[in-house]
Amino acid sequence: REAAQFLTINPQMKVAINISIDSICLPGFPNFILATLEKYKVPSSSIILEITESRLMTNIKQSIENLTRLKLKGIILSIDDFGTGHSSLMQLMQIPFKELKIDKAFVQSASHSRTARAILKASISLAHSLGVTSVAEGVETREEWDLIASLGAETVQGYYIARPMPADEFRNWLLDWREDPPDL
Repeated sequence: REAAQFLTINPQMKVAINISIDSICLPGFPNFILATLEKYKVPSSSIILEITESRLMTNIKQSIENLTRLKLKGIILSIDDFGTGHSSLMQLMQIPFKELKIDKAFVQSASHSRTARAILKASISLAHSLGVTSVAEGVETREEWDLIASLGAETVQGYYIARPMPADEFRNWLLDWREDPPDL
């Protein structure tokens, strides 16, 4: 319902939703998501389902089946907290994702740690090589924003843009952003 309201303000925006792997593994999960989108008249292409990497591989067969079905219906799939989980690159290759969210630990450490910067750069490069969108999580400062921009990440998320807020506040923030975008 809230996504439908947000999309009236900005029809091009994407609404990301964190989804539990336990939910993804339920046989009726794709039908529930698709019916809910239809009920509120939200285009499937406006929704991103975020799945945390560390829990992704617990029921791989059912996960892949349900995620593939959702992807075929136009829903965008995102691997959340990339770099912190235990899945192998071979297993990640099986998941039909279109977005790679790089964990904030690498983003926030990259300015003072060569290792974190190398992992951040490699993760962004991996996303580009796979033809998926890279998202840098946890951007809180101008320095982090500039670093992420120099490394070529397409999207950022973090307090530098806005802090988490209730839906009503977000609608107002979105209206203000549309009227007078900040100079980031």
